[in-house]
Amino acid sequence: MKFIRRIAFGGAFLLGVSSHAGAQQADIARLRRSLGSSPLHRNFVSDTAYVDILDRLAADFYSINVDSAFYYSRAALDYAGRTAYLKGEAESWRLLGNTYEMVGDFGNMLSSYHQSADIAEKIGNPRLAAKATSNIALFELQDGEYDKARQLMEQVMAICRRTGDSALAEIDNSHLSELTYRQHQYDQALQYARRALQAARAFHDESDIASYTDDEAKAMVGMGEVRQALELYGQSLAYYTQVNDGLGTVTTQTLMAQAYLQLKDFRQALLYAQSSLDGSRNLRRQRLIRESVKVLADVYEAAADDRNALRYFKLYKDFSDSLFNDESHKRLLAVAAGYDYEKKESRLRAEQAEKDARYQQTLRMDTVKISITVLVIVVLSLLAFILFRSRYANRRVNQILREKNEKIEEQKETVEQQAVQLLLNNRQKDKLFSIIAHDLRGPLNSLKGLMDLLKEKRLSEEEINSIMNEFRRNVDQSAELVSNLLVWASSQLDGIVANPVVLPLQPLVQEILALFSHQARQKNILLKEELDPAVCVVADKDMLQVVIRNLISNAVKFCRPGDSVTVSYIQSGSEIEICIADTGIGLREDALDKIRRKESFTSYGTAKEKGTGLGMLLCREFAEANHGRFRIESEWGKGCCCFCSLPAAPKPV
Repeated sequence: MKFIRRIAFGGAFLLGVSSHAGAQQADIARLRRSLGSSPLHRNFVSDTAYVDILDRLAADFYSINVDSAFYYSRAALDYAGRTAYLKGEAESWRLLGNTYEMVGDFGNMLSSYHQSADIAEKIGNPRLAAKATSNIALFELQDGEYDKARQLMEQVMAICRRTGDSALAEIDNSHLSELTYRQHQYDQALQYARRALQAARAFHDESDIASYTDDEAKAMVGMGEVRQALELYGQSLAYYTQVNDGLGTVTTQTLMAQAYLQLKDFRQALLYAQSSLDGSRNLRRQRLIRESVKVLADVYEAAADDRNALRYFKLYKDFSDSLFNDESHKRLLAVAAGYDYEKKESRLRAEQAEKDARYQQTLRMDTVKISITVLVIVVLSLLAFILFRSRYANRRVNQILREKNEKIEEQKETVEQQAVQLLLNNRQKDKLFSIIAHDLRGPLNSLKGLMDLLKEKRLSEEEINSIMNEFRRNVDQSAELVSNLLVWASSQLDGIVANPVVLPLQPLVQEILALFSHQARQKNILLKEELDPAVCVVADKDMLQVVIRNLISNAVKFCRPGDSVTVSYIQSGSEIEICIADTGIGLREDALDKIRRKESFTSYGTAKEKGTGLGMLLCREFAEANHGRFRIESEWGKGCCCFCSLPAAPKPV
């Protein structure tokens, strides 16, 4: 019996139509007026609003007039097809399925629901698909297919969570309450009913409150709390009687008769069961009549009135045979099986098409990656040429300085000190060049080998993907190296010239953290900043970005999964000290000594990311160029803290 009530709620509530009888009649009159004088004939051209009005009329006539419900749902389906209004067509099929349920044509009902779900999935409307799926789930529940019903209801609930559709979730909780009740899981049935009831109260929907109150009471009857349940049934019945809701009245009277039967109050049980039967006959609903007759038979049997019990049991059997004969059940199974076959075939075709599309996309992506790699090689080659040319120029300068030293004896000591310092710088650069050349040679050789293998077609798609992932990581590391190298080369060739301006610190840091968010997610590292939006420093923007980017990059590089990187600050007088702290593996003492001596060295991160130490040299030089200081504190295995002190911006007067 709850199946009939739920179909009514699914048709009316999900369309936003109240179940109040007076309001429903007023709504029908208003909707009919809104159709205007437009004739309903084949040549009439409708729009989407016209189809929506027909759908609402079909929903309003549910449980009132089956002929009108059929007329309006079929008209809506016809006009939706003419105007290619797929959303309206999906809703029209669902409402037509509700109408077939009214006359007990369950084969056409099930077919209509499947048509609605298919169209909704085709246009990508999860809510419409969920509504049709919900109706199918109710039928499976009524037919005793509890596993199928639960699977469909869980699909609907998943869509509700994804789309945030609390109205549909409310109805699905009620369906789950009915399912768990039938499986004698009364505690769960009560929980689902109360969830639905809580949502209905939030929407202030009196008709739903009454329906879900019945769900709550029925679960309580199952748990043995019959008298408390009767109080709740009384509240629902009072509401249905007040609004003249025949369907709700009959449903609640049947439930009350069952509850009084459990208390062995046969007089009250017979009273409500007979009222339920009279109301069911007035509504001409065979399922309702069948349920009412079943309750009367049970009451008479419990009261030892064998003659009346036998009479009503015969009536119950007649109604059951007409509703659930073998031929009808076979047709329903055929409809469901045919639908399942079509769905599986369609899914296989879609999966094959998707696989072909992915393959084509992979080929295109491989071509793009190879093109990008070639471009990177060209850029790196140009950069190497510039660096070697710079080295040659430095050697010429050294030669000139030595010649001048011979001519200017009085400045001999000063010039010798400069020559020694310059020689040390050249050695440091030579070492840096050798590291860079080695780091760049690896990705280039990998690319050459990959191109040879691709040319010979000796690799499978999986091997290409695996090699590409590794090669991408190498290129990312080379790109970071090239970026720092370009900045360093610029500072060495043109000199470091800072253009300090007042910079808000927080947006600059947030922008840089966003650059590393993907890398941090891959390594499961938490990035966070603890900065005051009002804090400003005086510094060259480009140099400060290089400093913070390098420090955050190093922190992520040396963090393990589960570690964190935090950017904070300390204000001391006219200085702002920026702190980039991580909980990673930290630095050994020999590495700290090399950084303090401004020496480059090769190191590896927790995911084998390679570094040369060039970034730390840039951080120190750029901090000093902006009248600041740079220092590092670290302990092996306990993380690292990098500090960059810069002038604070003057506060406005």
